[in-house]
Amino acid sequence: MGSDSSWLVHMEVMLGSLDHIEVQSCSICRVSDELRGLKEKAYKPKCISIGPLHRGATSYLELMEESKWQYMREFLERQGIIREQNRTSEVRLNECGNDIVKLVEIIRASYGGSIFDSESPQEIAKIMILDGCFLLEFLTRLGNYKLSYDDPIFETKEKVLSIVNDITMLENQIPFIVLKKLYRKVFPDGSEIEDDHRVANIVRKAFDYPLVNATGGAHILHLIHLSTVDQSKREEGKRANQQLFRCASRLRAAGIIICPKKQNISNNQQQHTLADTFDFDINFNIESGKLEIPVLYVKETTEVRWRNLIAWEQSRIGVKCKYTSYALFFKELICCKHDIELLEEKGVIVVLNKCVKSKELLTLFRTISKGAEHMDSSYSEICDRLNVYKGEKATKAFGLRLIVWHQCKRIFEVVLYYCQNWYKILRRDHIPTVWKFIGVVAAILLLVLTIMQTYYSARG
Repeated sequence: MGSDSSWLVHMEVMLGSLDHIEVQSCSICRVSDELRGLKEKAYKPKCISIGPLHRGATSYLELMEESKWQYMREFLERQGIIREQNRTSEVRLNECGNDIVKLVEIIRASYGGSIFDSESPQEIAKIMILDGCFLLEFLTRLGNYKLSYDDPIFETKEKVLSIVNDITMLENQIPFIVLKKLYRKVFPDGSEIEDDHRVANIVRKAFDYPLVNATGGAHILHLIHLSTVDQSKREEGKRANQQLFRCASRLRAAGIIICPKKQNISNNQQQHTLADTFDFDINFNIESGKLEIPVLYVKETTEVRWRNLIAWEQSRIGVKCKYTSYALFFKELICCKHDIELLEEKGVIVVLNKCVKSKELLTLFRTISKGAEHMDSSYSEICDRLNVYKGEKATKAFGLRLIVWHQCKRIFEVVLYYCQNWYKILRRDHIPTVWKFIGVVAAILLLVLTIMQTYYSARG
């Protein structure tokens, strides 16, 4: 009787996926505790769960399951250019099921294997079909974005943006090959799956990124990374050696002119609700003393997308860590709200989300690169030159005045921050009610009066 080697099948698939064009093993994983602890809600879906990691995690996510089923039905009922009378939604669903169940081991490999240990192949296929059809229908509608009161998901801009945030989270992905298989079953075109770029271009159109025929995306978040980071020069991830010792105010005091760089994108793209255009082309001209930084537009989706793209870079070896290096540059450029105000005044930072205040922006820039262990060296040379530059127009007196004023504002912010924290702790732990507040005030007054009485008694 031969030995049972079925337990090795999963390991064989994991090994095979290492060099697979359409699949990457362990490409959908948990965000590290070092990144998650700084802002956990940036990695946890609020409206819709995709895949198994957050499935049924909250009651609201469970409520949205009905919308998924409605979107799946409407996607399966869609008609292509050539109408197919005999292929009803039931026939298409059956064909999708037969194809997706064959991908179960590949799906397991994408999640690292252990997440689906207790699920049967049929249950895994059901999750993938439901969530995959929902994503394809949602992204198709998103490409022709308009609000609709007949659609509970597109009823308000806030709801759409919340779901957009959710589907770009690292923990909220499904393998891209699943989306391609589902789309090919509903809209067959006879080409090889590696040459079928239709789903990739649906994603790019939805997020207003350039339409290009490129393969290799493991999931939607990875495709966004591929669409926004130049992949022509790949380098191994390594520990950062870029260190900027001068914040924006100190650079200004050293005679450096900070200005927004002219960008080759249309106003429509800049203002596009869903297009987070991160332009990494920061330049410093040592002859003119100009530091040109492309405009950073801060929208409702910016922080979640930025943080999750950093999480993706930190989860893979050999991925270009452009978003991480970019975040570190801004972290060192900004040390207090004064720097943010300066960059806003210069037009380098443009806040399109009016709900975001300077304090929240400061927290974003201070924490966004914390916990990152490797990044590329994109800005190392620029930082080195900025650290030692001394402009001819920067007089000693002028620079000193700017630095002293900057330091005073920074100290005031720190003192104010701690005072506010102490006040919150006092309110929370010692005076949670009005009567306790009155009691504390009375006790303070009594203490003051007692001290005064003691003082005057001693003098008398």
